[in-house]
Amino acid sequence: MKKMFAVFAAVMISLLLMAFPSAGLDTGLKVYDDANLFTNAEESSLREKAQRIAYEKNMDVVVVTTYNTLGKTSMEYADDFFDYNGFGYGSGYDGILLLIDMEHRIAWISTSGRAIRIFSDRRIDKILDKMEGHLKENRFYEAANAFLNEVEYYLSGGFKKSVRYIPVYLGISFAAAGISVGVMASHNKGRKTVTANTYLVPDSLRLRENRDVYIRTSVTRREISSGASGGSGRSTTHTGSSGRVHGGGGRRF
Repeated sequence: MKKMFAVFAAVMISLLLMAFPSAGLDTGLKVYDDANLFTNAEESSLREKAQRIAYEKNMDVVVVTTYNTLGKTSMEYADDFFDYNGFGYGSGYDGILLLIDMEHRIAWISTSGRAIRIFSDRRIDKILDKMEGHLKENRFYEAANAFLNEVEYYLSGGFKKSVRYIPVYLGISFAAAGISVGVMASHNKGRKTVTANTYLVPDSLRLRENRDVYIRTSVTRREISSGASGGSGRSTTHTGSSGRVHGGGGRRF
């Protein structure tokens, strides 16, 4: 009886290991290069960036590579890796995961919780656009780094990338203002022949008593939505094997 129980337990453990790609994983590492696509230095760099973004934005950020999806589709493997290894921040399991699937040569992005709203289908396509050229040329570090850069960009509401252009915008504004002032000054050179008295008839000014009468105040309220939290466009969702809802999208390379 004990022998049968031991065999049954071993079978169940094997099935669990197949269902859960890397049970007992350290979720603090954020980068799991099972396909050995990165050098040690590259993996360290990606890990540091992913950990920083996750900490600053309170959103789990994960990068996974594999040569074996255990008979699953890229989508299924990415969703299961996220769910069964305990990723996701808060009660909504907020997070985003990039899978570079070398078995099928597909890059798949899986989203969960708050990330589903922020990373809409259109935004996922834009992220994949940034990665596609690198993936096709087997520049996997550059592809993963582009993914992290875009994730940080959208989690920052698009501000971090645009802020570096503020000095340029200020320079253009000051230059335009200087040109305008110069043009106006050149048109006003010479002696002034017209003053305020030119248009004033002597002794024609009479002051009358004026009073301001308060009538009413009208206030209009308008709700301003935040693009940073609401995302941009529609997010297609599906349910993973764990029963949780995921968004996401992928592309062959």
